[in-house]
Amino acid sequence: SRRQENLMPFRMIECCPVCGSKLIKGDNEAEHYCKNPDCGGRILEGIIHFASRVAMDIEGLGEKQIELLYNLGYLKDIADIYLLENYKQEILLLDRFGDKKVSNLFNAINKSKTQDLDRFIFGLGIRFVGAKASKSLAKTFKTLKNICNATYEELISIPDIGEVMASSIVDYFNQEKNRDLIIKLLELGVEPKEYNEVTFDLFSGKTIVLTGTLEKLSRDEGNAIIEKLGGKVSSSVSKKTSYVLAGEEAGSKLTKAQSLGVQVISEK
Repeated sequence: SRRQENLMPFRMIECCPVCGSKLIKGDNEAEHYCKNPDCGGRILEGIIHFASRVAMDIEGLGEKQIELLYNLGYLKDIADIYLLENYKQEILLLDRFGDKKVSNLFNAINKSKTQDLDRFIFGLGIRFVGAKASKSLAKTFKTLKNICNATYEELISIPDIGEVMASSIVDYFNQEKNRDLIIKLLELGVEPKEYNEVTFDLFSGKTIVLTGTLEKLSRDEGNAIIEKLGGKVSSSVSKKTSYVLAGEEAGSKLTKAQSLGVQVISEK
């Protein structure tokens, strides 16, 4: 109602701006997406997602670094991350890639080889599978091999996994290309840690809300610590909230916690 009358109506583009494939949008979906598995845009974004903090958490391999290494041909898929040392001398010649930075990068890459199983599954970018579902898969099946071989019936029995997601998971691991990618990752020394039940349940049965900016932890790192200690992370404050973890410049959530008498704790 606030648009000026002379403005052109918005029209969604019909083709992928990278590969030219026709964009697809499901009946109950919000996003248009490119379905071409060989699309350069999809491959690049897949590598960025895999290395991101919420997935494999490879420090020093951010979006800009990945775009540069991808354009130079050093990264063609996520497995190539673990072959970057083959280009060490070439990478050292690039702008903003000094000895110390490159050394730290390779250390971070090697460290990620034993990342938690749920983060590895999330990093694969399986359609419809988010961080919560990845954690449920890791908790239920314990190992990567078990997840790869899970049947539709086994998946659909998990509370957080619906029919669409179960079908997507089965389809992903049935594709030869994806199976080959996982085999390649394993051959390169990637061994995701098996899921372990919480042994120190400090926050068992507790619901915690994070607000403001934390000094030493990212929001995702804070969430991970709470969940490992048996707690549940929520995005809103209510009478059922056990604690509010308040960082710098905490706003309305802190105010609501104080008004409800919810205990506020610090990052320390």
